[in-house]
Amino acid sequence: MTSHPKLPRAEWLAGRARILECAASFVHDAEHRIMLLHTSWGDAWQWPGGGHDEGEDLWQTAVRETYEETGLAMPEVPELLAVDWGLHPEGVPEVFTLFKGPLVDASTVEVKLSDEHDAWSMRTAEEWAPLVPSEQARVLAIATEVLRGGRCPYLREASHLANTRRPRTGRPRSPGAVSPS
Repeated sequence: MTSHPKLPRAEWLAGRARILECAASFVHDAEHRIMLLHTSWGDAWQWPGGGHDEGEDLWQTAVRETYEETGLAMPEVPELLAVDWGLHPEGVPEVFTLFKGPLVDASTVEVKLSDEHDAWSMRTAEEWAPLVPSEQARVLAIATEVLRGGRCPYLREASHLANTRRPRTGRPRSPGAVSPS
């Protein structure tokens, strides 16, 4: 076992890894159509959500961002649909959490867009697939399955860990571990 010199807490914390943390909401209707927002600063569709602020947890981030970007309130009880671990385009580790958002009726819902977005639309994961990056399309499909009664997955780069090939290490697997395919 490697020993580590004891450091003052502030110095130890300063040396810890920095991770971008983001949270979003899966606003949906009874037909499992998902609300995405079109960015006003580019041609992209995204969930209501964003980066977490100091002092809040990721659920609070989803609640705040959803309200700021749509005027919609989140459900009272947090329900996690997916966690995705990856690298931000700038190379910084990033964790993305997707929470079950409000169930809405697309024909009557009143959406109050922030200046970050210029439009919103409700479509199925299949309908969104050609309009969004492939990683986002995978998460939309996975989260829809969770909404229909599946289990909350931990993803890596928008893919199930069980679907990710890993080199064999010769170490014994823990009970219930999934073999790489």
